[in-house]
Parts: sequence; structure tokens; C-alpha cells
Amino acid sequence: MKKILTYSAFFAIVALAGVSTYAQNEFRRWEGYAGYQALSVSTGLGELNDEIGEEIFENRRTAHGFNGSVTGNLTRLVGLKFDYSSHNTTLFEDPGFVKIRYRNQQFLGGVQIKNNDVDGPTFKPWGHILAGLANQKIRCEGADCDLTINPPPPSGTVFEETNNSFSMVFGGGLDIKVHPRVDIRAIQFDYNPIFFGGSQEFDLSDRTQNNWRIGFGIVFH
Repeated sequence: MKKILTYSAFFAIVALAGVSTYAQNEFRRWEGYAGYQALSVSTGLGELNDEIGEEIFENRRTAHGFNGSVTGNLTRLVGLKFDYSSHNTTLFEDPGFVKIRYRNQQFLGGVQIKNNDVDGPTFKPWGHILAGLANQKIRCEGADCDLTINPPPPSGTVFEETNNSFSMVFGGGLDIKVHPRVDIRAIQFDYNPIFFGGSQEFDLSDRTQNNWRIGFGIVFH
């Protein structure tokens, strides 16, 4: 009887140790993020001011928009991430005559490094490396869309130039736990190069855009 109690106590201790180890190693299997993001765009359009004789374009503009992502965690530190962003801004507007708008959408995938423990720390720094497609569009509306910077459009009122290019993101940020399943992304900061290829009427071919992204939002587990 004494041996049975001894063995029972031994196996109980081993089982408790195993449960404790499992709890310590338990991590969140996924996370979703949504938030505001500003994109500082290296347009390269400032060079066109000489062609049209006016200072209406700038080499860097800030576009505002949305950033969202879904991450499936493979381990407590490594996850596979899909990232989507959309940004818009007005490059130039002369009311009643012309309006030139810019849109940037990016579809990216890659790896995120972060502490994904269920009982992780309150402050969670993280980093990611992403690559994918950037779809950029410049749209001109109005009677003056036959500017010398592009061929006159058939209608004389609308002109659109679209480009799909390879893009990457290198960056990270800081998440702050406010609930077992909710974090506040206090800041996210990324370097976002876009590598142009093909021909553009807006002289953007064979060059690299050195863009920057900064944002904040909410993370769900």
C-alpha cells in the first residue's frame, strides 16, 4: 500500500509538471490587426515641374489610409503574415479645372517576430519582413487633363496611369496588452521600398521609391 501511494504521488507530480510546462509554452495561434496608417511617398514627380513650367508637384507627399493584417503563429516567436494597405492623396487640384489623385494599394506576405505567449508581457516589441505587390494609380479629372506630362486622353476629361510593381517592407513596432485578447498597437514604423519596372508616362520607370509607413491601431488574438 505504501508503494502504491508513493508511485501515485510520483506520477501526480510528473503530470502536474507536464501541465505546468505546457501552460508556459502555450501561445496564441493567430492575430488580426486593423488601424490607421500614413504613407510618405517618394513620388519623383517634382522633376515634371520643368516640363509644365509650374511648381505644382512635390517629390514627397503623405497619403493617408488603412492597414490590416492577419498572422498565423507557427511558434511562440515566429508567425506567417499577410498584410494589406490602401492609401490616397490629392497631388494637385485647381477647382473647376483639374484634380490629380494618387492611390497606393499593397498586398504583402512574410514573417513576423513577436512574443506570442498567452501569458506574455504587457509591452511587446515586434518586427516583420514582407514582400509582394504594390498597385499604384494616378488619376487626372477635369478639362485640363491634357497637360504635357501625359498624352491627351480620348475624352479630354479623365486620364489614368496604373502600375504594378514589386514592393517590400522592413519594420516593426510596439504592442501594449490591455486585455487577454486585445493589444493596442501604439506605433508601427516601416521602410517601404517599391521597385518600378516597365514604362510609365509619369517618368517613374526604372527607379526605386523610398517610402515610409507609420501607423497605430488594435490587435486581436
